[in-house]
Amino acid sequence: MSSILRIEMLIFSLLFFVYIIRSINKNIFLLKNAIRWLFISAGLVLFAIFPKLAEWLGEHLGFETTSNFLLIAAIFVLLFIEIKNSALLSKQQTQIKLLIQELSLLKDKKEKK
Repeated sequence: MSSILRIEMLIFSLLFFVYIIRSINKNIFLLKNAIRWLFISAGLVLFAIFPKLAEWLGEHLGFETTSNFLLIAAIFVLLFIEIKNSALLSKQQTQIKLLIQELSLLKDKKEKK
């Protein structure tokens, strides 16, 4: 990996890390939801500083090129995040439905009195 590409990757990774931290501070993200993004940005910084690590992992997992390994790793991480978000969304929809039902029952009781 060329030194220019490593520097660009490091700069991008650090900017991403700072963006996540600032988003937490501005209450855009809750800390518990942003933890995975902090780990991802830390991983990006790690791969930018030690590019041989990604090469070694890709080689030992049987990938032809490091870029193929990184692409597949990114796809799996994003799939995992999407599955977690879908599960959270389903749970919230169920909770909203229950809250609406409880509110309707309370309004009905109030109107009868």
